[in-house]
Amino acid sequence: MPSYTDLGIPASNATVDVSVFDMSSDADRIPAGAFIQPVLPGTENLLLTMYGFFIEHTPTRRRVMFDLGPRKDPQNFAPALTKMLEQEKIQLFVAKDITEQLIENDIPLESIGAVIWRQAFQHPSSRRLTLGELVIGQGTDRRVYPADQNAVLRESDFSGRKVTEVDFNSSKATIGGFRAVDFFRDGSLYLLDVPGHVPGHMAALARVTPTTFLLLGGDTAHHPGEMRPTEALHRYQPCPGELLQATRRTIAPEYFKPTHDDGTFALEHRKEPLLQVVDKGWYHDPESTRASIRKMEEFDANDDVFIMLAHDASLFPLVPTHPAKLNTWKEKGWKRRGVWAFVDEANPAFRFNALQVIKK
Repeated sequence: MPSYTDLGIPASNATVDVSVFDMSSDADRIPAGAFIQPVLPGTENLLLTMYGFFIEHTPTRRRVMFDLGPRKDPQNFAPALTKMLEQEKIQLFVAKDITEQLIENDIPLESIGAVIWRQAFQHPSSRRLTLGELVIGQGTDRRVYPADQNAVLRESDFSGRKVTEVDFNSSKATIGGFRAVDFFRDGSLYLLDVPGHVPGHMAALARVTPTTFLLLGGDTAHHPGEMRPTEALHRYQPCPGELLQATRRTIAPEYFKPTHDDGTFALEHRKEPLLQVVDKGWYHDPESTRASIRKMEEFDANDDVFIMLAHDASLFPLVPTHPAKLNTWKEKGWKRRGVWAFVDEANPAFRFNALQVIKK
């Protein structure tokens, strides 16, 4: 069984506490064809979570946010971003943005010293959360509206803030094939350079105990089926027998191969992900996205790492209420319960049979 050391993660006793917030809504409309293929009849919309992560450095109690989720006031998007969303027919409805949720949970916004953008579309309207340091990925497009009419960011997103662009070039560290920067300089939180979705896209690797980790995967993939199954996942995190048997009935063999002699789908013999990244969609560089997903698959098969993508709807049953503390994921058996949940017909992320009705 691979351990965290096989990914090149240095040993350390320093940890962080991680809690997750969700800004998604039943009214969100995301066309699946902008991100994944195949899209079966009846699965044209992609159900997504909109996660934001509150991280507290255990040794110093320093607080940061990784991922903010969408802003509540889309009328204040830069016009170019509004146009992009309209063209792709993407509709986002945020009842309570991250600032409101933090306040409701007695977390003073002023206590958050830094906001880490996984990508540049995240910026809530409340300026109270934007007074600290802003950390962005290397190569992030910093053009702003109105100086540039084609910019997806507004001038107010940067004004009055200390902006730090992560310099992966100066770091010699690599973890799981990704360039890495040790954010707190003690091995508790690494920022990873994960190219593909947009320039400057990052993931975060959080050490929640000395030997267990959360990989906050951002937009590396938009559905767990883009990185599952793999040969390594079958070997080290095998699908439970009852669920494996059920997939013979629930996953459409007309769309997914291989099959058994009786024509039913054979999940145990499928060695590559069920879903693929589209060539034309919301990816700056589809080929780099595919390469990043292949690297992330190594983390996925590792027993010491639990992956939380920013938009993984398969985790709704596992983490039904928010905020939720994530440090004890291994004790709670989340990896065993969650890694194959996406092929369970009852799971919100299931989309492998025609006319499947997706409900949160």
